[in-house]
Amino acid sequence: ASENKIVRYLDRSVLSEAFRILRTNINFILPINETKNGSVLFVTSTIKGEGKTFVSLNTAITLSTLSKKVVLVGADLRNPQLHKQLNLTRANYKGVANYLHDTVLNIDDIKVSDVTNNLKFDIIFSGTIPPNPSELLSNGRFELLLNELKKEYDYVIVDTAPTLLVTDTTLITQLADAILYVSRANFTDRKLFGYITELK
Repeated sequence: ASENKIVRYLDRSVLSEAFRILRTNINFILPINETKNGSVLFVTSTIKGEGKTFVSLNTAITLSTLSKKVVLVGADLRNPQLHKQLNLTRANYKGVANYLHDTVLNIDDIKVSDVTNNLKFDIIFSGTIPPNPSELLSNGRFELLLNELKKEYDYVIVDTAPTLLVTDTTLITQLADAILYVSRANFTDRKLFGYITELK
């Protein structure tokens, strides 16, 4: 893998080209939108370490180069990695878990627009790690969050939890317009593909 795990705008690296191809394919996979609302794309995997946060982040970067409004949402509430990909400290940011728990918070309280100078999209981090992620994701506030984001953004990219060990992602899959399911060469056990097929 490349030392630099984040694609750069308008570069011609193999990594950037791969994500441009993925961007094209995503636009074919997403249903034609008859409304003016944006599309919600979940990114998940079977187990941790397969690269779903890596794919989420680079997909957001690549989509934002089309002059589209993009927001990246950290919804892996148990083992958040998005802040690590950006070399940030998670404790500095309220996020999804805080919004789900505290009905006083609104989107502007958790949205980050200038996390680094070279990212052209907004981010909502996962926030404080809660003791009850499944209950929070099921309380109705996550659907409200996505519905509000769809009004403001062309693409809502959601980095979700792996599906094998916890039910968090399967509780909210009906809220996605499409799901990217990530597996990793020389890492994902072949036996897991039977699970993935059954899950689908």
